[in-house]
Amino acid sequence: MGNKVEKNHIDQSVIDKLIEDTGLEREVIIAWRKQFLLACPSGKMNRRKFYKFYRTLRVESDEKVKEIANFVFAAFDRDSNGKIDFTEFLCGYAITSLGTTRQKLDYVFALYDKDKNNSIDRKEMIRVISAMYDLLGKSKIDYPPERCVEDVFSLIDVNNDRSLTKDEFIDGVMNNPYLSDIISPFNE
Repeated sequence: MGNKVEKNHIDQSVIDKLIEDTGLEREVIIAWRKQFLLACPSGKMNRRKFYKFYRTLRVESDEKVKEIANFVFAAFDRDSNGKIDFTEFLCGYAITSLGTTRQKLDYVFALYDKDKNNSIDRKEMIRVISAMYDLLGKSKIDYPPERCVEDVFSLIDVNNDRSLTKDEFIDGVMNNPYLSDIISPFNE
């Protein structure tokens, strides 16, 4: 019983940090924590549990949601340990839902940067764009993902090194806001 109480308890300093990082109110954080623990009693969500949870938030078919859920999982798993804890989940959710454009784009960058080398190459971007096309039911014939990525790179790869740094990516999308509709699964 002692473990159960401790597992459900969230330290006030953690709540204070989450309030600061997310802008959410204490009661909202506690409610999300209860929901998170219902979905994941261990307090750590692996990729499979995240997919199960994420598909409940989407109306598309399981097949279409699966690949994009993998990218979102990787973006939320900020410490790359293969699990999402409550803090990672809530920060990821709050920022991608309620954050500023710059904050959302920081998560979008992490979604694309599969190898976590702080840059995005064309191959990484094509994988995510292709998954987003599938999710949205968009034709790959009219405007293939490869062509889309070439167009994005031609606009925002300022030093033409065939990869995008976080600054190039975020500044490029902010200077070309219509790109956000193409590259981000976190749009309203």
